[in-house]
Amino acid sequence: MIDLGLAGKIAVVAGAGYIPERAGHGRLCSLRLAQAGASVACMDVDAARANEIADEVRSLGVAALPIVADMTDQADVARAFDEADTALGPIDVCVDIIGGAKWAGVLDTSCSDWDWTLRNNLSHVFYVFQAAARRMAATRRGGSIIAIASVDGIHAATMHAPYGAAKAGVISLVKTFAAELGCHGIRVNAVAPGNVGTGNEDQPDNQWAVNPVNPLAPPRTRDVANAVLFLASSLAERVTGQTLVVDGGASSRDLWGIDETALQRFIDGD
Repeated sequence: MIDLGLAGKIAVVAGAGYIPERAGHGRLCSLRLAQAGASVACMDVDAARANEIADEVRSLGVAALPIVADMTDQADVARAFDEADTALGPIDVCVDIIGGAKWAGVLDTSCSDWDWTLRNNLSHVFYVFQAAARRMAATRRGGSIIAIASVDGIHAATMHAPYGAAKAGVISLVKTFAAELGCHGIRVNAVAPGNVGTGNEDQPDNQWAVNPVNPLAPPRTRDVANAVLFLASSLAERVTGQTLVVDGGASSRDLWGIDETALQRFIDGD
């Protein structure tokens, strides 16, 4: 059995609670870390959600602490991390999954939607990264910090430009925090999901290329959580400043739609 190096570690998951009709990245990431042996501080703006996921984590035989906090408020972030540190001990892993999009074309996007999107997808990531990194650096134990970015931060974000700009900012923050914090043994990475939607957990196994978007298959929430688990683990102890794309191969597609039929037409001179 491979040791992931997470047994007895302390993890913080910001946005740990499950929101119906959302993918549930926070919930699955919390459970994956718990299954690997980590205790989890389950942070969420909603008390019921925080308590629900904390109960699920405890059912796996590790400690869990529900913390109610607004991650868009820098002072509340600091208070939440202090609470986690006091109750569970110095943190080793921090995962930030919070985010959301407002939909409109670039000509119709309002200033209020722009401000909301950056606050909820980028500014709070800086607050969480900074709070986690300060505590990790002080303990001199190293650590792993992970954010959920998006392929929309790498490619166009049609009809939700502020979200794409914010996620591109997250990818940049990851690189800068990694560059500055490597001397403390702190690794900083991101996972960029493709179109996970509400989770895609109902996708049948062993069926490939089921749509024209994903050459392999649509990514599921569990695939994103597994990528987070990898980056949190000792398997990735020399990986930092990276964004791991989990999109079922969608972003690997060529721009021109060349397939076997088109190739044959080229060969035949059509």
